[in-house]
Amino acid sequence: MVHKSLNNKKLQSIAVADIDIALQMLKRHLNAQDIQPLLSSLETLRTDPKNDVLQEQVMNAFNELGPLQGAALTYAPYLNIFVSDDPFGD
Repeated sequence: MVHKSLNNKKLQSIAVADIDIALQMLKRHLNAQDIQPLLSSLETLRTDPKNDVLQEQVMNAFNELGPLQGAALTYAPYLNIFVSDDPFGD
């Protein structure tokens, strides 16, 4: 489950270099067609890492991966920054 509130301190520390590494690892180890929305949203986020709307797009794309979320986190653990500390939304 991905955190819905963008007022999260860890989201303010997003770095372009870390996004680049995540993109490289995802493209290398996963089928790009299966994760295209996530790749596209990460590419867009690279242009403005502090943009709340772009961060939310990445979160939504990650959420839509379904069972591929685990694989994405395995190869690009940086994506954990978009995962909620409270998976049940309490």
